[in-house]
This record gives sequence, C-alpha cells and structure tokens, in this order.
Amino acid sequence: FVRQRGQHQLYLGSDQRRLVPPRPNSTYNIQCQHCVFHPHVEHKIMPKETSLYSTIVRSPVSQFKSAFSFFGAEGKMRKKLGNVPMDELINHYLDLTPGPTVNTTVSNRVVNSVAMDLGWAGFSQTIERSTLQEKIEAFIKHLDSEMDFAMITDRMDESLVLLKEYLGWNITDIMYLNRMVSSKPRVSMSDKTKARILQYQVIDRQIFDHFNESFERHIDKIGREKVKALVNEFQEIRETFENKCFNKNKTVRGPYNSISWEISDYGRNVNVACKFLQTRDVILTRVVSQLQLSQDYTLPMEGGFVMQDIISKIKKDYDKNEELVL
Repeated sequence: FVRQRGQHQLYLGSDQRRLVPPRPNSTYNIQCQHCVFHPHVEHKIMPKETSLYSTIVRSPVSQFKSAFSFFGAEGKMRKKLGNVPMDELINHYLDLTPGPTVNTTVSNRVVNSVAMDLGWAGFSQTIERSTLQEKIEAFIKHLDSEMDFAMITDRMDESLVLLKEYLGWNITDIMYLNRMVSSKPRVSMSDKTKARILQYQVIDRQIFDHFNESFERHIDKIGREKVKALVNEFQEIRETFENKCFNKNKTVRGPYNSISWEISDYGRNVNVACKFLQTRDVILTRVVSQLQLSQDYTLPMEGGFVMQDIISKIKKDYDKNEELVL
C-alpha cells in the first residue's frame, strides 16, 4: 500500500522518503487514500502502463451538501444566521463565494471539491490563455486519459462490481458495511437552491456528467445482464453478512454526529471482519502501516484475534492523541 508515515491522507510531492516502504523485493500495488491527484508523481509510484487508475465522483448537488456540512461551512453559517432553513444557509454561503466568470471559478473543499482533489488548481495554470469552459473541457479530456474507470458514489454497488471485474477479485473482496450514517435528519432543498448550487459547481457538474456517461459504457463492456446479476448476488450476500454483524435494533453514536448499529456477539467473538469493516479509516491506515513496516502479512484474522488486538491498541493510542511512531 502507498502510505505516508504519520499521515492519514497522502501529500505526494517530489520527496518520496516519507512513504512507508513496500516489502523487500516488491513494489507498491495499491493506493486507496485521500490525496490530490498529481499524475507526474503518481506515475513514478504506480506506473500507468501496469496499473488500473480509478477515482470516485458524486452527483454535484449531493457532493456540495455533504462537503458543506462536513467541512464546517454549515456550522459557520448557522452561528451567523441562527436556526434558519437549509436553503437560507446555503444561499448565504454562496452569496459570500465568488461565482464563476468567463475565465475563473472557485475550487475548494466545498465548491468544486471533486475538481480540487483531481488536480484542477495545478492543471488550470498550465493553460493560461483560455476561457473557463475551454479549461474545463481540457481538464476532463486530461482526466479521461488518466483514469481507466471512474466509480460513482450514487451507484456504489454497481461501481464495486465493475471494479471487481476489472481487478479479477472475488465478490467477498468488495464487501463493505455502512460504518457511519449521519444522525441529522435529512433536509430537503428547493429546486431553486439546487439550480444555484449547480451554477457554482460548474467544474464538478461537468466532471460528473462525463464520467456518469462513461460509466454506462463500462456496464455495456462487462455486460448489463451480468452486472445486474452480480449486483443482486452481492447485495444478498452483503445484507446477510450485515444482519449477522449487527444488532439492528440498537444504535451507537460515532464521530462526526454519526450513528451506527451495535456490533453483535457474532461480530465481536466469531468473525473479526465485522469489527474490521467498522473501523475508522484513519485507524485502518495505521494498521496497514504497522503491518507493512513489520513485513508480516501472515497475521491471522481469526484464531487469537491478533488483528483485532492491533486495531484496539492503535485506536486507544489515536483516541489519546498519541502519534504512532513509524
């Protein structure tokens, strides 16, 4: 795994000495962390000709709403305006945000955040004498040449099945559990507010439209009936596994105002994968680093619950704000 020492996210620059090294006589074969895409650096770590490059995109309105809440913009607006409807909070935030012009637009953690993560800032500076639309079209063409396949958050099960097919994995290799669900009630937005969001999400909107269209071609490539059957099979297996892992009549609070189901006796004492798939990604990345540095991937998932012990210790260190020494 491509992992950075002491960091949850990847900050890939020219100096690769802070990367956790691969096992002796081997190379990196998976990178699956948050990072800003820098192709000239990525290709040195994961050669383009021998790697499958993929990303995940999301419908621009739901992406904006999620980022608006997660990165604190909603909280700041609520402190300023009080207990007002979501439409008013969003519109006030957009009033304070420069709108797109013929030549420029905002790209940050809330507005056009997908574009930011995909390297818009650096790319847009390479084509100075162009309109914004020309830059966006060039950027999408650039991304299309870099990404072999783009997953869609709004169609996650289909995305995972396609990924499984491209990588030659088993259906159990794409298993996931709903780890965190927001405890906040769903708040609807007016069509007028959604339309305004799309005006600001001018880059993310076109990125999504492009890759959502290409997603259909990937389904055609694998075969629509085959994908449909695999998705149905996967969903049945996942639901059965989820029902064994959790007591769904009991919920517990998690980080970021989230809730999750209580882990069952089966999940705690029989199948450690239940707890493993419920573990926060910031903890899992540290587990991966520890295993990679120890050069030992033979630790059993069951038996002595060694993996569970590792997770528990690292979680305690993290909760106490003790930095893992790597």
